[in-house]
Amino acid sequence: MTESKIAHFSVKTLVLSLFLTATTPSVFAQNYALDNAIQRFANDSALKHGQLGLCVMDAQTGQILGSHNATMSLIPASNMKIVTTAAGLNILGADYTFKTELQYDGEIQDSILNGNIIIKGYGDPTLGSPEMDSVASMMKFLDSITLKIKELGIKKINGKIVGDGSAFDDATAVKTWLWEDLGNYYGAGPSGLNFKENYYELNFQKDPMSGSTPFITGTTPQIPDFQFINSVKSTNSKDDDAYIFSVPYAHVGEVRGTIPAGSGHFGISGAMPDPPYFAAWHLRRTLREQGVEVTDSATTQLILMQKSAPMPIRKTFLTWRSPSLAAIVKRTNLESNNLYCETILRAIALQQTGEGTNEKGTESVTKFWQSKGIDTEGFFMQDGSGLSPRNGVTPFQLASMLRAVSIDNQWFTPFFNSLPEAGKSGTMKNMFKTYPSVLGHLRGKSGTITRVRCYSGYATTQGGRLLIYSAMCNNFTCSQTEIRKKLEQFMADICRL
Repeated sequence: MTESKIAHFSVKTLVLSLFLTATTPSVFAQNYALDNAIQRFANDSALKHGQLGLCVMDAQTGQILGSHNATMSLIPASNMKIVTTAAGLNILGADYTFKTELQYDGEIQDSILNGNIIIKGYGDPTLGSPEMDSVASMMKFLDSITLKIKELGIKKINGKIVGDGSAFDDATAVKTWLWEDLGNYYGAGPSGLNFKENYYELNFQKDPMSGSTPFITGTTPQIPDFQFINSVKSTNSKDDDAYIFSVPYAHVGEVRGTIPAGSGHFGISGAMPDPPYFAAWHLRRTLREQGVEVTDSATTQLILMQKSAPMPIRKTFLTWRSPSLAAIVKRTNLESNNLYCETILRAIALQQTGEGTNEKGTESVTKFWQSKGIDTEGFFMQDGSGLSPRNGVTPFQLASMLRAVSIDNQWFTPFFNSLPEAGKSGTMKNMFKTYPSVLGHLRGKSGTITRVRCYSGYATTQGGRLLIYSAMCNNFTCSQTEIRKKLEQFMADICRL
């Protein structure tokens, strides 16, 4: 079932397509098989009350091979990361790195700094990451700074330790993100100074009695000046259904839901309320533990900016660099990391407009895709990662963006390598167990939020032709596992063409 009215396709192209379909047996057989796969999916009862959008495109020619509701604007979930990361690789460059500067103000006299130590961030999402390869851990980073401060001859600091995240705006959370997401690790918003991926573990001592309240034993690492209201209950279910409800810069969060009853420990991951303060507080503690006296408290540039006093001149004594953007994009797409993607969006905004905001980022990325010939009517970009349920994009737009990437080898290589490979890596690692022929022939970005499941990417047919696909499901009535299996079958059908 091929749509005949897709923007940017001329009558001449359509006539040629129909001629080739009618006169080439192999193409006819491929289109027939694809039409059957699309019809089967479109008629599935799980989508009776929902929305399905499909687009399959030839990467070389841009020809639409099959589609269903390809120009319908749908919620993409993390398929929005395709939009942001591909734009970032082109605008910023695959070799782009984030910097973090270690600074001081005031003067050093007789081993005493009469001034402040500042960690000045420019958005590096990997700083102190426990997950990113080749990156110093949080404690190794703090130890390195402490050693450098000692090398300056400083034994005492008559001043504050300041976390400066002002390279990006202070609205770390996007205004259309959901309340139930904000306090949890995947809802950690970007700051100009990110640290340890802006998340922590909240630890419980499990209770064997169902209905009881398990005891909170603390956080790893320590989150300073933050308390929890514990409304969690133990349950006989093995599932974790506990969520942290909090907002940026809060000092109190509530934990609701259930965790399994039993013995031992249990942890859930939360979003740091104030990453710059967290970084400054832990640096102050590390300095004191290693013999450097600090007379004043930890604070942030956001707090200092609220005072009327002029900011002293700073001296940079160490510049820390992140891994390349290509490596950051790879982890973003493999693991569907929201923080990394939102940081890329704001880095684009900072370079393009001088303002590291979500709004400037979405405007810049939209203009970028327009410059690549993408018709953005029906395209609604609220964030970079897809966490907002108010995002909207059509399967045809996603397929067209993927094609734009594919025809530029310098752009295509790092982007293609960042996508999960079917049955082997990232969010696709545990898929296609019953479709071994797909292995090595398909890469794609997944997207999942409540009642949304999407996959878009590249597929290589049995004949070696590179195809682009976008399959988007909204408001299905089956479970996420069941809709994933239906999507797996459709993607396997594409690889058989």
